[in-house]
Amino acid sequence: MKASERKLWLTFLVVGMASILGSSGSSQTRIPEVHYEPTPQLIVEELLKMAEVNQNDILYDLGCGDGRFVITAAKKYGARGVGIDIDPQRIKESVQNAYISGVTDKVKFIEGDLFDMDIREATLVSLFLLPELNLQLRPRLLKDLKPGSRVVSHEFDMADWQPDKMGRMGRNKYYFWVVPTDVAGQWSWSLSSARGEENFTLSLVQKFQEIDGKITTPIQTVSALEAYLIGNQIGFLLRYRPSGKTVEMRYRGQVSENTIKGTVEVNAGPYAGKHKWVAKR
Repeated sequence: MKASERKLWLTFLVVGMASILGSSGSSQTRIPEVHYEPTPQLIVEELLKMAEVNQNDILYDLGCGDGRFVITAAKKYGARGVGIDIDPQRIKESVQNAYISGVTDKVKFIEGDLFDMDIREATLVSLFLLPELNLQLRPRLLKDLKPGSRVVSHEFDMADWQPDKMGRMGRNKYYFWVVPTDVAGQWSWSLSSARGEENFTLSLVQKFQEIDGKITTPIQTVSALEAYLIGNQIGFLLRYRPSGKTVEMRYRGQVSENTIKGTVEVNAGPYAGKHKWVAKR
């Protein structure tokens, strides 16, 4: 063996051992449930673009195969990544591919059961599993990931958790979700004008990122219009007639547990203008 070949072999060995020893250390507890089939590289590129990956992201690829998702994210966008796979052969391939791509400082690979892994630091999760596995993972994704974190999946959706975006390339389908925060319940706030302080309430119902609600104003109860929720960003339009003339109030804010802070823009009436807005649940 030439000196250069010996050096390359030793480097692969050291990197591979570091990757495995940096893992959960648990032994393989179940056989792979998904037949290995890599996501086409073009789909990897499209999903990363759809998720708007950047250097501040931490990508977890659950069932990482040969590591192409985290390696591409690290090489192209400067993101950090963790690949998890129960198959030791896939982990060896991933480690070698990371070395060849020059991103071993940004990625690591863990041999283990993806259902046992702590994914709370992830800002982006990528999947190419099976429909039933996606549904098994869904409660953890919604519970453990921070609002605003993203999830992408090649080929399989999340049943009634509708994607925020989706695409198709040939026979390949791919999906994108933003993890929503919890906004269901009743929110209250007040606005001050020359007429004094008036109280408003918003009663929201929620199904994942889809929200709907009723707003009680000082004179009537109306539907919240154009309501949206993206991660922890919320917005809606209040349209009512306090003095015989239609007034529109466009609310935008950021949700933090039981508080929304943002702005409201009012087109007419005693509140006309742009104001700070704070609502409490």
